[in-house]
Amino acid sequence: MESSEQLSDMLGRLHIKKYSKAEATAAIRGERIPDALGLPLLRLCTIRGIRYHDGFGQELRGVSPEFTRALNAREIMSDRIPHIENLGEETPYCIWYPEVASEETYKQLVKKYPHMAYHVGRACAVAGYTDLFLELDILPEVHIAEEARECGNMTIFNHIMAKPVRYNVMNDYQTAVDISSPTASSLNADTAVRSSLNIKQGFTHATEPEFLDGEDIFGLFDSDGYVEHMFNITKDMSIDIADSEGHYYAERHDVAHSALLTKLLTGPLPVDLPTVDKDLLICMAAYNGDIDRYDRLRRPKMVDGEIRCCVRGIYHNTMFAIWFSKRGAQPGAILQAITARFIMNNVLSRVDVRNAHLPYLIWYPTIAAPTTYRKLAETAPKCLPQVLRACIVGDYVDLFDELVGNVEPDEAILKEASLSSNRHYEEALLDRAEVVGMKKIASYERWKMCTRRSLEGSSTTLHKVMGWTGPWTDSGLSLYNGSKCDGSEVELLACLPEDWRIPADDEDEEKVLDYTNWPPQGAET
Repeated sequence: MESSEQLSDMLGRLHIKKYSKAEATAAIRGERIPDALGLPLLRLCTIRGIRYHDGFGQELRGVSPEFTRALNAREIMSDRIPHIENLGEETPYCIWYPEVASEETYKQLVKKYPHMAYHVGRACAVAGYTDLFLELDILPEVHIAEEARECGNMTIFNHIMAKPVRYNVMNDYQTAVDISSPTASSLNADTAVRSSLNIKQGFTHATEPEFLDGEDIFGLFDSDGYVEHMFNITKDMSIDIADSEGHYYAERHDVAHSALLTKLLTGPLPVDLPTVDKDLLICMAAYNGDIDRYDRLRRPKMVDGEIRCCVRGIYHNTMFAIWFSKRGAQPGAILQAITARFIMNNVLSRVDVRNAHLPYLIWYPTIAAPTTYRKLAETAPKCLPQVLRACIVGDYVDLFDELVGNVEPDEAILKEASLSSNRHYEEALLDRAEVVGMKKIASYERWKMCTRRSLEGSSTTLHKVMGWTGPWTDSGLSLYNGSKCDGSEVELLACLPEDWRIPADDEDEEKVLDYTNWPPQGAET
């Protein structure tokens, strides 16, 4: 087939959206380019095959920048200098995984393409090419420092750390290098170190699109066949035939790593962070409303559970709420929490009847003044149920009596009233229910049945490692407008004396701190 015909054929394949497990597997193994490349999964599998198998996918050069970049990366790692036509779109970011090239190849590469000096510097940190690294004469760069430390090439690491100022030039989140405007930075665990690239995700069935009026439609249960990772420096989303739990995974989820997390959670953050999976640190900073820690640690995109932790932090820290209120567009759950925190501080400036983000929980962890609740009920009548509930919690009898005749009682309000020491509220609600009937809480709103007394609980569940737990468990602590958030297991593990912890050689991953079977005999109490 002529080159022009090959190109035309490959371009045509980009428009065919068809899933094939066999073709995805063959692409990963570097055996065959899929007939259909329209689905992102099949393109990722192909890129994975290109990066691992020299000579595979040559027909795809020039078809799309994503394929050409992968081919260029493979050329470099195979000790060949590619011809890069479009430096912006076809320059690969990662040129050190799954293999490193020879020192001479990297030296010739940077001579031909000076804009790749930092890419080569990163490769030197992985491979330990100290002489070449020093010849590059580049800025002391934090990603290169973290990479060198993780790979054990301490001469390069120490050279960078000896400089009075270090810089962010590389960006592993955006896979970009900004030489024109580098920013001073500390080491902040924002590097996809080489060992982390060994953790693979096995692909699953990808849903083929259906069409409505010529447009692709994506159903609720449809799947891309892979999970979007925070980092994707190899541009293949770490796709593989099956999931893997490699050396990096074991290190990041063992007892020693848990001890490191505990140390970082319970003390000031060092200027330069160690290599650490910092997602839990981010979530706990948000959970506690710690502006400085959260702002430093957070990633460009929120991690799993982060929104719920932010909601809890906003509720418990007014300054955190104010800080978030100045940060522009936010998810609805966070907007609700900010408004709630302002209401509980007796400020109704964020209340707008046209606002779809009016909160339900407006009486915990603090109570607003009765005049605030009266004005809220007047301004936003849809908030009457939660205002009435706030009156019960705050024991605002006069305001309650003013409003109860305008509310159709529901199970949640009646449950709150049943827990009050003032029987007046329950009696008045039952009388009102006889007139208008009792409103049932819909299944998707059962979280409203959680009362103030059960919002903040404690845990007796001990985990062997801290990396496997988090403040986003599906517990019953869900009254934050339906947002579930419970950090008690993390707090328990952080408080625990060393000899009360589950030993590394114990088969159990968790225990119950019941003071009968645990802590073990001989542990200090």
